[in-house]
Amino acid sequence: ETLNAKYNRSGVDNSWFVFGGSYSGALSAWFRLKFPHLTCGSLASSGVVLAVYNFTDFDKQIGESAGPECKEALQEVTRLVDGQLQSGHNSVKELFGAKLLENDGDFLYLLADAAAIAFQYGNPDVLCSPLVEAKKNGTDLVEAFAHYVNDYYVGTFRASVASYDQNYLKNTTPAESSYRLWWYQVCSEVAYFQVAPKNDSVRSAKIDTRYHLDLCKNVFGEGVYPDVSMTNLYYGGTRIAGSKIVFANGSQDPWRHASKQKSSEELPSYLIECSNCGHCTDISGCPQAPSNIGGDSSKCSSPEAVNKVRKQIVDHIDLWLSECQDQGQNLGCTAILSLDLFF
Repeated sequence: ETLNAKYNRSGVDNSWFVFGGSYSGALSAWFRLKFPHLTCGSLASSGVVLAVYNFTDFDKQIGESAGPECKEALQEVTRLVDGQLQSGHNSVKELFGAKLLENDGDFLYLLADAAAIAFQYGNPDVLCSPLVEAKKNGTDLVEAFAHYVNDYYVGTFRASVASYDQNYLKNTTPAESSYRLWWYQVCSEVAYFQVAPKNDSVRSAKIDTRYHLDLCKNVFGEGVYPDVSMTNLYYGGTRIAGSKIVFANGSQDPWRHASKQKSSEELPSYLIECSNCGHCTDISGCPQAPSNIGGDSSKCSSPEAVNKVRKQIVDHIDLWLSECQDQGQNLGCTAILSLDLFF
């Protein structure tokens, strides 16, 4: 009703097409599921409709997307940093501009996120090239990784080191920081706990289930717990029963394992995989940034794949909008703003 009033369409029989990427991609799919009479269809770009308690597939995908050489270099960085922290050498935190992170788990989570972002958003070379080169030359791997974190993740990508500090998350307000809002969603409903797999992990083994549960308790108090089984029962998880939903996922995106990737006769979906693409590439293009909606596909590593996916999406939208017209409905279009999951 608010949108109808905004666009002077109150009292008209409207149908809307909803768009979303990442968590808002899930919202887009769920909106279509709940309000099919108000919508013509939905695009769930990297739509994370499956709540996952221990999300080990996230880290496994980072290793696959990195390739053998880069993965080995990242694992060595993790071993070296773990060793320095174990020996009480907190000076390593200063190297990353993260002295304020007193909790070692918070610091290690920062490093894991920083590595993941390169693959999640389609910029693997900015991380892998200097690390592989440093390993071949025998130069300091930790320093090479620190340069990437400071220059790219914090500099270009503008990640906030403070947002990894549990004390900051506990004492900030939703109006001051969206990070607290996202962590509450994680801790109370969807989890997505990005824990280290038991074997061959890229991130530190110290980032485990206990780390996440302690964070939730420390920041939000007792009683906040993500019952993912209830979340998936309510929305359907990857068995979501909504019709006319396009699920578009990048083959290199670690979040694709929380999206719908298989269809079936009883639960048909329109599934599109973008080869060699990252998170929300069909919407964001390349080079990617969290809010770069409508980016240039020609700058992607596989521009033909992005253009093919975009054409398929447009074809579905055109078809479903025309069906709405055939039913005598007036057409509208709305976009649910993208909330990218890199926390």
